[in-house]
Amino acid sequence: MLLIVNADDLGASEAINDETFALMESGLVTSATLMANAPAFEHAVKHIRRFPNCSFGVHLNLTAFPPLSRSTNLEPVLRNGEFFRELLTKRLLRELRSELEQELILQVQRVFDAGVLVTHFDSHHFIHVSPHLFSVVKAVQRYFGVRKLRSTVEVLSERRVLHTLKGRLFGYALRKVYTTVSPDGWCEVRRFHAALVRNALPRFRCLELMVHPGSRDARDVEEIAILRSNWQQLLPADVQLGSYRLLRTASP
Repeated sequence: MLLIVNADDLGASEAINDETFALMESGLVTSATLMANAPAFEHAVKHIRRFPNCSFGVHLNLTAFPPLSRSTNLEPVLRNGEFFRELLTKRLLRELRSELEQELILQVQRVFDAGVLVTHFDSHHFIHVSPHLFSVVKAVQRYFGVRKLRSTVEVLSERRVLHTLKGRLFGYALRKVYTTVSPDGWCEVRRFHAALVRNALPRFRCLELMVHPGSRDARDVEEIAILRSNWQQLLPADVQLGSYRLLRTASP
């Protein structure tokens, strides 16, 4: 079984970058996703080559920081020149689909141009699970030939079964249209750790733990503290800590 520990928001700030890379040096984070339109992008890129065994993806972003595109058509989803999450309504998602696709293509292209080997996509605020952006995400995947994507399914969640069912159905569509490989699900570190302590960890082929190094949010700080604890000693013997590079070869 493959366990991937992926750090989101790489490039959002130098503090986030520094903590992410420190965790990689300690072997506690095995993967990260890079925000191409974030202020500390270049700072992050300088350090990525130090971690050839980790995977690096693109954190598709339409909800924070200024867009890379100079198109004035994006103005309806911007505030003070930056993406503003609350403005990204269903109606505007439909109307601006082509412009948003071009923005994401520019973001991914910037990562490739920086010499980063892109292994996978996920997204800021989970925009890749929006049905209104399904065709956009698929178009970007096809354009760059990226076939690995964060799962839509949150495991060990307290959310309603219906929500999980919708996630699984949408995940099925994401996998089958332009064949895509995803972990069986993703999970917060604190929920994973709680299940591990109770010896109630579900069986999985591949599971992604999502973390946010450098965040000041109390829950994120707690999860990094857990990550720095002795949790790995509790893992079943058949669990392998690795990156998205190993996803295709993960044992069932």
